[in-house]
Amino acid sequence: MEAPADHPLHSYHAALRNLDKLEREDFREIIKSQFNPTLRERYLTMNYHRAAFDVEMMVAIKETKQFQTLSLLARTIFELAVEMKSIILDPNAAKKIELFSKVELLRSARRIVDFYDGRPDTHYYRQQVEVVHKFGAQIDAAEAAMWPPNPANGRKPSVKHWTLKTLRQRAKDLGAPFDRIYEVHYAQLSWMTHSGVVSPLNMTTDWVASFVSVVYSIAIDSYMEILEMLVNEFKLSATNEHIKKKIICNRDLGFTSTREEGEGCAT
Repeated sequence: MEAPADHPLHSYHAALRNLDKLEREDFREIIKSQFNPTLRERYLTMNYHRAAFDVEMMVAIKETKQFQTLSLLARTIFELAVEMKSIILDPNAAKKIELFSKVELLRSARRIVDFYDGRPDTHYYRQQVEVVHKFGAQIDAAEAAMWPPNPANGRKPSVKHWTLKTLRQRAKDLGAPFDRIYEVHYAQLSWMTHSGVVSPLNMTTDWVASFVSVVYSIAIDSYMEILEMLVNEFKLSATNEHIKKKIICNRDLGFTSTREEGEGCAT
């Protein structure tokens, strides 16, 4: 880290590092050992593992000049937290996700087939052609049944996510901290992920350090939500009664400067 030793950036990094350590010690093996998980549980754990690996990468990055990578990782962790919360709140989420995944694969296959239609190298994409011919009509019918046209105007919904909502709508519906993170920070994270917007034009060391601090705070808030979801969904408090307190304490310990300040925390 290029920031001064007393910059808040170091505390945010320490808090995220503590949460990463807690997840690996108190969560990972227990979640992996779940016997015969349901499809819903498998979708939850897949998103959780992706977030955990992203946190590991964030913790491993030691230089603020990697602020674009850190921004991308934090944005992904936030999106995964929103996804997991959406799954938990929808009893039919597993069926919708399973079908939506097929819809997306079919959509991609059709784009490839259309692009290479009549071109000499189309034979390299026989698999996509097979998907369209064998499963296209079946998936289209299932999509229409799951997300039917509007009865008033006959218009088909735009299925860009299995909830039929934009990320902003999902974050708003889920409430704190998701709505705050989206409305206040998501645009900045996206500017550092995509081309088009350049802001600020003249980046200073202080600006980068402050921005990375915000990026860490987004990852921390999102990851704490993910860990608490896992506690609730997999009943982890039954064998570790202080685990929710440990989530909060491991974050807070990142902001302590003396052993005495952290004495009230279970670690």
